[in-house]
Amino acid sequence: MTALRLALLELRRFRGPLRRWVPLLLCLIPLLYGAMYLWANWDPYGKTGRIPVAVVNLDRPAVAEGGRPVDAGAQLVEQLKASGTFGWRFVDAGAADAGLREGRYAFTVEIPADFSSRLATAADAQPQQGGVLLRLNDANNYIAGVMTEVVQSKLQAQVDSAVHEAYVRALYGELSDFRQELAVASEGARQLVGATTTAQQGSAALATAADGLHAGTERIGAGAQQISRAVGQVDRAAEALDGAVADRLPQAAAQLVTAASVAAEGLHALHTGTSQVHQGADTALADLRQLASAHPDLAQDAVFARALRDAEQADATAAGIDDRAAAADTGAQHQLAAARDLQRTAAEVQQGAAALNAPLRLLDGGAADVAAGTATVADGLRSLRAGADAARSAADQAHDGASRLSSTVDDGLHRIPELSDQQIEGAARVLGTPARIDRTNLHPAGVYGRGMAPFFFGIALWVFGLFAYLLLRPVNGRALAGRARSATVAAAGWLPAALLGAVAALVLYAVVDLTLGLRPAHPWATVALLVLGVASFVAVDHFLRTSLGVAGDVLSLVLLILQLTAAGGLYPMPTAPAFFRFLHPLLPMTYLIDGLRATVSGGLAAHVLRDGAVLAAFGVLFLALTTLAVRRQRVWTVARLHPDVEL
Repeated sequence: MTALRLALLELRRFRGPLRRWVPLLLCLIPLLYGAMYLWANWDPYGKTGRIPVAVVNLDRPAVAEGGRPVDAGAQLVEQLKASGTFGWRFVDAGAADAGLREGRYAFTVEIPADFSSRLATAADAQPQQGGVLLRLNDANNYIAGVMTEVVQSKLQAQVDSAVHEAYVRALYGELSDFRQELAVASEGARQLVGATTTAQQGSAALATAADGLHAGTERIGAGAQQISRAVGQVDRAAEALDGAVADRLPQAAAQLVTAASVAAEGLHALHTGTSQVHQGADTALADLRQLASAHPDLAQDAVFARALRDAEQADATAAGIDDRAAAADTGAQHQLAAARDLQRTAAEVQQGAAALNAPLRLLDGGAADVAAGTATVADGLRSLRAGADAARSAADQAHDGASRLSSTVDDGLHRIPELSDQQIEGAARVLGTPARIDRTNLHPAGVYGRGMAPFFFGIALWVFGLFAYLLLRPVNGRALAGRARSATVAAAGWLPAALLGAVAALVLYAVVDLTLGLRPAHPWATVALLVLGVASFVAVDHFLRTSLGVAGDVLSLVLLILQLTAAGGLYPMPTAPAFFRFLHPLLPMTYLIDGLRATVSGGLAAHVLRDGAVLAAFGVLFLALTTLAVRRQRVWTVARLHPDVEL
């Protein structure tokens, strides 16, 4: 008799009004366990908006530095209303406390009274942190408290973003004001550069004028020397005239005319030199006065003031010398005319000789005055030249300093960006959250239930194998007593449960996919892996029931408990104790969960093939072990005739 015929005989055993429903009920066991649990927990984090949470806003608005109002509590309340993360209830402190104690609220969010005042200190030297209080009550629901970690991180991010935006807005406002002040400083620096340039030009003009005065003084000295020679000649001529008027009158008169002519030429040259000196002194004085009028602040400079006084004194001295030289020139012309008259008429010689005494004295005094004035002018010119050099040096230093100041201010001004109000707002939003975390997932599961489906599918199919041999016979007694081979008897006992398990797996998959939206990445691979998994699990349960009887059901339940913790369906295995990490690769549910994760969410095909091969190996191994158990059961013992435990 074949294994398939024996399996059909086992299924035909369920005939009658009630017994015919047993296979159907057995196929619905995985659906009742797996689908119902997944339905109840398919997307709990997507339904947090139904969880009532009390929000208490005790905050009082504050005013930050600069007069900017801060109402962070109201801003946070608006953000919570817009988020919809939980079912927010905005109540007072008493209602929130009572609701938390009575279980009407999962937790409460309290915004303290000093929330805004603390956040307003963001731009101070010692800023203070603002705090938000979350109050829990694990006596209501522990998982709700765990969910507050999501709220806490979001609240922290929202508060930090608001504070950063306020701080950046204030910082850019102060930077804009500083840029305006720096622009004023830049304009002042450029004006200072222009003023120092003018000072350089004035000091150069002053030095040029001093050089001109020096040249004029040299001409005055030359004229004074000519006057001195002329006066000596006139004096000798006068002595000769007085000593021998009668006998040498014509010769003396001629010599006198010659001397008077030389004296007139010298005095005329002296007058020309003194006029040039006077003009040079006037020009220098006019330039200095024009410079002082253009730059009133130079009047405070001691060197410049001294140079101005020296120029005024030199101008006055040059004017006096010029006047005396003019008078001497006139007198010389008169003397020349008188000498010529003396030469024309001898009768008037005595009278002309007497008349020469006064002009000679005047000429002598004028020469002495010219010599003294020349010395005074030379001293003044030396002082003026020193003052001009000092003024030029000071102007050069001031110009260099002003140029460096202007360059430094301009560099600083160009480094500070000129931002509009819209740009400041944009920068505040960016710097309020300067970095974001972009999250990618190679094979996203999506909702909670879709990620947990492999785990609960594995549990549901294992529970099916556990229940299957409470209703099905693991071994056909007639076949066991007959001549059928042990492998055939073992396969005949496994096949009905495996067929019903395959149907149960298909029903479970269809209901979850159609009603909850499982939508696996690889549907056919998912179905194949479910059928292979339930066949393998049934082989394990079949072996335990066949070899151990009722104790095998207990051991199957123990294996279920171990697989709940060691198959890696909930938390990553590195977080589990060493005992469960050791069991992890030895359990068949490990490979069904791993394979279903790849077929549902997407993953490496190599994993699916490996997991399918391991599950098939588990099935073959336990069918072989069941064959050995059937062979052993063909020998009857007292223990088999009277078992200790019987169901």
